[in-house]
Amino acid sequence: MSSERWLTSKQTAQLLGVSEASIKRWADSELLQSQKTVGGHRRFRPEDVALFQREGGLGVGRRTPRAVSVVEIQKKRHATSPSKAKSSASPQTLFEALIAGRGEEVSALLVNAYLHGHSLAALFDGALSKAMRRIGELWYEGELTVAQEHIATRTALDVLHTLRRVVEVPEENGLLAICCSVEADFHELPVQCTHVLLESAGWRVLNLGPNTPFSALAEVTSQHLPQLICVSSTILTNLDRAVSEYGEFRKNVQSMKAVIVLGGAGFSNITIRKRFPATLHADSFRQLSELAVLLATQPKRAQADALR
Repeated sequence: MSSERWLTSKQTAQLLGVSEASIKRWADSELLQSQKTVGGHRRFRPEDVALFQREGGLGVGRRTPRAVSVVEIQKKRHATSPSKAKSSASPQTLFEALIAGRGEEVSALLVNAYLHGHSLAALFDGALSKAMRRIGELWYEGELTVAQEHIATRTALDVLHTLRRVVEVPEENGLLAICCSVEADFHELPVQCTHVLLESAGWRVLNLGPNTPFSALAEVTSQHLPQLICVSSTILTNLDRAVSEYGEFRKNVQSMKAVIVLGGAGFSNITIRKRFPATLHADSFRQLSELAVLLATQPKRAQADALR
């Protein structure tokens, strides 16, 4: 059992702002899941700690008043005091764990950082993005194998599913978002990051996944009438056809008054952006997060401003 993947009783107590005695009591009563080392010491998975915190002390047994009150206090503390803690996920550590397929370690690093107040946007824009970008560059240069690149990508996707389970999701705001990547782009990770980020802002998300033609996106948009459409692109192929199909798609979207966000390296060039006009050409997940929150809090005004 690697110490990098698990939290000690002391670390767990510090995260939740309680005594080690409380941690022991909750672990003994199975309110907080734990495992024991060969030497009899308790160890806790960061995702289990996050889930316990998010659910207000709801475990295998029944909810206890003391557990609920302490956890609720700590939830507010994390929300209002983001990160005096030293916990962070470094790109180098994530890089090494990702190419080795050490999902539990990557999960522990990201969940730990999230518990300490790092936003999802900061995690996605920071260590995770930098680690995956380096992996892509090394693969392109022939210094990493295809297998290593695939292992890293699958590990990152699996970790996102874990992170999604522990992220505190507010009540749905009644708004719908659709996310996907462009045709012939099979990079799934940016789409999944977008999905998790929007859900954390209260959006209902329809995830079409990678390799989605604009014609198919237009059809789904007409059926579901979303307020927000997010399209990512790592690379654009058959540019002239894509521009033509996007133009038709955008006409339909404008009549519905939906907001379009385009992101990724494929849309980063200024000339490309002129050929693919959008409400927002996002350079970061932070920009997407800010827009999503704005649309959710002031949907009519924000949409009107965005579409001007």
